[in-house]
Amino acid sequence: MVVALVAGGSLYAVRLAQERAADRSAGWLHSLDEVQGVWVSRTGFTYDGSTPWTRPVTVTVDGDELRFDVGCNRMSATVTVEDHRLRSEQGVVTTEIGCPPDVAATEAWLMALVADRAQVQLKGSTQGPMFSLDTNAGWIGFLRR
Repeated sequence: MVVALVAGGSLYAVRLAQERAADRSAGWLHSLDEVQGVWVSRTGFTYDGSTPWTRPVTVTVDGDELRFDVGCNRMSATVTVEDHRLRSEQGVVTTEIGCPPDVAATEAWLMALVADRAQVQLKGSTQGPMFSLDTNAGWIGFLRR
């Protein structure tokens, strides 16, 4: 009986380790710990084929807060990561300065990424580690600044 319990426990531990290793190889994040700091967009797209921005987007990850800078409004969201997805109880908080249409469109698109509970990943790229957000609204990849 004891041998069966030990063997069963060992198999469970191996399976759990394999699942965690698979999560790590895909780059899925369980928290924002690994992506603290300042990141600048390098690539991305919307799934309808349009380009949602005309200038770089900066995101600062500070603890559990994301701060986005597109050059107009201050935008921030307090988030957690659950099942590799951002969760924000209050969404994105923003100032309401009138911005040029292209900047306002980018800001709205970023708010949709947070509202749609973006999947978060940290993967390698030819330019270094890339932090990405991915939802039905689109995908954006950031490199460390």
